[in-house]
Amino acid sequence: MATASAQSVAAAMDVMYNKNSSTAERTGADEWLRAFQKGTDAWAVADAILKMDASVGVEVLVFAAQTLRQKTRYDLSQLNLTQQTSQRDSLLSLATKYKTGPRAVTRQLCLALAALAAHLSASVWPDPVASLLDVFYTPADWPILVSLLSAMPFEFEDSTTDSSFFDADPNAHGNSSSRRETVIFRNSNRVLLALMTIVEKCDNSDLLRQTLDCIRVWIESGDISLEKIAATGLMQFCFSCVANPNQDESVFETSIDVICEIIRRSGSRLASARGDQTIIMPLVETIYAGIVGLSPILNAAANANANADPDQEERMRGLCRLYVNAGESYLSLILQHLEAWHSIVEGILACTSVADLEIVAITFQFWLILTEEVTSPGSERLKLVFVDIYRRLNDVMIHHLHYPLDNSWTAEERDEFREFRHNMGDVLKACVLVLGQEEALARPYAILQSFVVADSASLNGTVAGTLNPDTPWQKIEAPLFALRTMGRNIRNDEGTVLPVIMSMLPQLPAHPKVRYAAILVIGRYASWTRLHPEFIPYQMTFISKGFEDVESVGAASQALKFLCDECGDMLVDYLSQLHPFYMSVGKVLDRHEQVDVITALAHVIKHVPVQSPDVSNPDMLKVLEMFCLPIAQRLHEIGSSVAPAGGFTKDLQVEVSELIDQFSVFIYNAQPDMSTLPATLPHPCLTLFTNMWPVFESLLRLHDPKITNSVCRCIVKCVEAHRGTFKPIAHVVFPTLAANFEATKVTSLLWACSKCVKQFGSDDAVDGDLMQRLCESVSGSAFEVIRESKGKVDHVSDLVEDFFMLLSGLANTCPSHFLKSSLLGMWLQCAIACMRVQQLDAWLAVYSDFLKSTLALASNNSAQQNKQNPQSPQQIPLNREPLLTLLLTNGLAQELMNGIVRGIGSTFPYREDLTQEEGSGASTVGSCVMSLSDVVARAGGSADGAAAAGRGGILLVGNALQGIEDEKFLDAEKAVFAEKLGVALDKRDVYRIDSLMHEYGVKYRRRNHNRKG
Repeated sequence: MATASAQSVAAAMDVMYNKNSSTAERTGADEWLRAFQKGTDAWAVADAILKMDASVGVEVLVFAAQTLRQKTRYDLSQLNLTQQTSQRDSLLSLATKYKTGPRAVTRQLCLALAALAAHLSASVWPDPVASLLDVFYTPADWPILVSLLSAMPFEFEDSTTDSSFFDADPNAHGNSSSRRETVIFRNSNRVLLALMTIVEKCDNSDLLRQTLDCIRVWIESGDISLEKIAATGLMQFCFSCVANPNQDESVFETSIDVICEIIRRSGSRLASARGDQTIIMPLVETIYAGIVGLSPILNAAANANANADPDQEERMRGLCRLYVNAGESYLSLILQHLEAWHSIVEGILACTSVADLEIVAITFQFWLILTEEVTSPGSERLKLVFVDIYRRLNDVMIHHLHYPLDNSWTAEERDEFREFRHNMGDVLKACVLVLGQEEALARPYAILQSFVVADSASLNGTVAGTLNPDTPWQKIEAPLFALRTMGRNIRNDEGTVLPVIMSMLPQLPAHPKVRYAAILVIGRYASWTRLHPEFIPYQMTFISKGFEDVESVGAASQALKFLCDECGDMLVDYLSQLHPFYMSVGKVLDRHEQVDVITALAHVIKHVPVQSPDVSNPDMLKVLEMFCLPIAQRLHEIGSSVAPAGGFTKDLQVEVSELIDQFSVFIYNAQPDMSTLPATLPHPCLTLFTNMWPVFESLLRLHDPKITNSVCRCIVKCVEAHRGTFKPIAHVVFPTLAANFEATKVTSLLWACSKCVKQFGSDDAVDGDLMQRLCESVSGSAFEVIRESKGKVDHVSDLVEDFFMLLSGLANTCPSHFLKSSLLGMWLQCAIACMRVQQLDAWLAVYSDFLKSTLALASNNSAQQNKQNPQSPQQIPLNREPLLTLLLTNGLAQELMNGIVRGIGSTFPYREDLTQEEGSGASTVGSCVMSLSDVVARAGGSADGAAAAGRGGILLVGNALQGIEDEKFLDAEKAVFAEKLGVALDKRDVYRIDSLMHEYGVKYRRRNHNRKG
């Protein structure tokens, strides 16, 4: 780019902010400004802009300050030591100039100075904090001083720069840990005293807030110790701010933040038992006294919140955060000295009782942690101590479950409340653990029983009366929801309260909301019903009536699924009733409800004998065929049709998808126990699928992508459900899938193939040949699609993902067949062509699945080999020569390394987006680099494997780096990076290799691309 000037920068900024600029003009200006920030001219130009008079626009000043901050963090190596000193002095001068604003400029300059303090060597700026305290010491300088000090800890935590990564001498910019010790920690006492002086003397609420937040930042970073805090009056000051009803809201919130941070750190110190605990106990006692002193204020705020006083809402939220932090951090003290610390638990309960449910939610984690402690083995005494608290908590939570009586909420508010109730359910389950199941259940039962009229209800008998029909549904639905939520912690042998409750359900008012809640209660206690089968007849009737009410259908289908799952063997005799029921309601249910009902039926069908001893009773296959016949008939009808000129309608595609999904659900869930049956007995689900396959073939011949996707989804679901049982279908399914892929290029066909290869593949002659032929038969069409993309592989990322997942399945399960394939070289060339893909799943398929597996085979990693082929009865010797020839003689190893180095600096996903390998933590890029290095090392025949791998890796990486022509990436920097990588390769530290590669990529991209590093 041409030499930049203050005028050219201002002109570009004018284009950016001018409303009359076109999109193209703004894009061009943005690209020019980004490139400007990376150049060496930016130092002088930005400095000059900030030293100009006030006629410069604020936007230009902010951009110049941002540029200096960015240059300081990332491009400090562009300045020699003399220039670095000048830059320090200039930034100090600019900070003084802009200490009164504009605030955005001041903030960026403070961040730039903090970055400079972190990254300059001690010879250039020995003690930045001390010099800042000396320069900015007057009250007029306090705002800029506070801003500077606030930025320091973060910059010293994140002190790695682009420049330091490429430095041959790691101490060129100072050792970050020793630099932090010298600059930050040794000055922490002086910083704290200076900040406390500002706190005590300033009369500006905004400055007070900033100062308190600065103290919090230094505490949070660990640079100001608890011992130093205890020696000041900070805690007393913060508590006085919290207690002051007239305190500025921002100061109140920041004071809460400071107290909470100190509470968390002191609590962690107590829990870790590090150091002398007696040193921080005076601080804890000060905090305790402050919290106790806030109890009247908390109760007043809670009462105001209960009365919906909006002025007290934020105050109550802050107090709740404070109490909850104290409760969680000092839990061990609470449990040891409950009488003394009881007010904190009572305070948290008061917070839980307020009307604002967002505040209530803040307390949930405390109750769960407390429950874990008081219900742990050997804590029976503690449980008794807390029973009264949990009784009240149980009542409070049930009260919060109620919908408003006036139905005043919007649909969005109802959805939020519905989600929130499930979070409240965790606390109710905790109450069950402390109170015991009978007492916990008795409370919602008592609420329901209070609405009974005409006769009475008793825990000692059944319910003869009915509930008052005038009772608002909200008052009945809430305790029903509580009962359902408590279910997870109720034992299946509970025989006191639940039988009475179950007997009460038919007497509930026929309100849709009530029926919905009651049906879900039945579903939740399905495992309990298994031990109380006398309730099954009425429950089945109750659930079936739910299908007659449009608002209850969802609950009814879900409850039926749970009941049939738990009690399926007791419901086989109901199949004669369930079949006509299914035929009548199946067509009126939505997709999710259909799946639930079919799942329920399948749970019953799986208990039908596979081989019926009585010819009058159908076996499992016949029952499955009876239920699936309508599905097969309709799909056959569609498959026999001719596609219209404009293709099939969306409605028909959806219908096919739903029908195939229904069939899949039957196959997936109707899994009988075949362990005690003769091995020669055919699996009914396999037989059913085989009989259905001609119908699926007819659907595939329609060449409709949506219909094809539905068939493939069914294949995958059946294979994943039954695994090896379905292996015989491979010989039937593979030719059809391959032929259809050649005709349609629909990628889901490759997906189905890859799942089958993964499940059925092995290296024996028959299976291996079948899997190899499949992969080879689809390769030509896959190559064609990728070739037609003309390098824009992200346009065909779905195919790239599925194709390389298929090939990696062959490499992992049938390695000898993979290695002997005549297409091995073309597969590798195709992978090289796809190395630029950016879509994450496709990238993982190419690198993490295919290349990682292939290179592990080439490098003769025996551990990886055993992992790849666990199904093989014996380890088959592998002929790696064809693969090694391709990699070494044909130069593909260098091409692969070129692709990795080029991609890591431009197109690769960032490391945090990539899935790490479980266990060792070695990730994809590091594994590929290590394997390529091993290949080169073994080709050299060196006895010293590790050193040879290091040299081989350096050779490959060095050659790849030399191919990168960019003036910003110097030869010296390439050499330094290669040297660091070589050390990691010598140590075979795959995690370090991966880390270095990705760190290089982030730094390189930030310096050479507009994408942020």
